[in-house]
Amino acid sequence: MASFPLLEKIQKIPPKTRLFVFCGLVVVLLIAYIIQFQIPMNTEIKQLDQSLANLRNTMQTNDAKIKKLDELKTEVSTLQDRLVVLTEQLPPGSEVSGLLLQIQKLVNQSGLVLKLWKPDKQRPHPSGLYEEIPISLVLTGGYDNTASLFDHISKLTRIVNILNIKMGGAKVGKSGNIEVDINCTAMTFAAVEKKVEPTPKTGKKVL
Repeated sequence: MASFPLLEKIQKIPPKTRLFVFCGLVVVLLIAYIIQFQIPMNTEIKQLDQSLANLRNTMQTNDAKIKKLDELKTEVSTLQDRLVVLTEQLPPGSEVSGLLLQIQKLVNQSGLVLKLWKPDKQRPHPSGLYEEIPISLVLTGGYDNTASLFDHISKLTRIVNILNIKMGGAKVGKSGNIEVDINCTAMTFAAVEKKVEPTPKTGKKVL
């Protein structure tokens, strides 16, 4: 029967000593497992948990930004609509001719005769936000027609104030109604137009 020297030596070791050696070996293996596998695994789990928490925070931040973006889009849309209304009320001074056509149409509808339309020099308002444009008007017609015209002008989209109203020269018209000469000032307002300075041309001089 073959003999195993190592086994025989182990058998000669007292049982208590063998138990201590076995327990020590188990402890060594357990420590090696913890160092080799458990600790790196726990570290990786913590890193993954931190990455997950960061991703959640980023998602919450992005959700808040998206919500804010929707609110900003709504606000921008509201401001754009408001800008359209304000532009109609306070257009650039270059659009005074359009106002003339509107008032001429209202004069005709009211049964008056427009004898004079004279825009005076624009003058900046002290605030610097807009300019005043006084327009001298001379009309002929009845009192009721004049009141009707001023009422229609007050309802224009563009802001127009009627100032310095003077009436005189009452006479009986062809229709048998009393007609008067009306002198007044239609004060309108215009947004200040920003002057765009031409970009200086740069080029090489030809010798």
